[in-house]
Amino acid sequence: MSDPREGLERLRAAAADGSLAELCARHHVRVLTVFGSTIGDKPNPQDLDIAVGFEYDAASDFLALMDDLMALTGVDRVDLLDLDRAGPVAKEQGLTYGTPLFESEPGAYAVAEMAASGMRRDTAHLRRRMLELMAE
Repeated sequence: MSDPREGLERLRAAAADGSLAELCARHHVRVLTVFGSTIGDKPNPQDLDIAVGFEYDAASDFLALMDDLMALTGVDRVDLLDLDRAGPVAKEQGLTYGTPLFESEPGAYAVAEMAASGMRRDTAHLRRRMLELMAE
């Protein structure tokens, strides 16, 4: 299997030639982004971090999507984040600090990113309170 950075290049090529859009449509993906150490300057990333959000009310097979992404990228160390189930901090990290590669319609990524940032801000006081309670 490939190095995560080689897998990222395959994913970018698939975004450019339309094959990523076909894969995303097949799996009802609304947005797809790559984030984490693979897109940064960190030497020797250990995995390829991909975040996906699914179309509303669509049945999705998370494991089948992961298999297809591993086949497309040639990377067996894919860390797939489901944005629809992720906590507010992880969701914002995946969207705000990632590189968007697919959106099912114009503006879908921007809407998801703004919603994630708002949710993280709106729940910050709850995370602070939980830390205070754990410290007691």
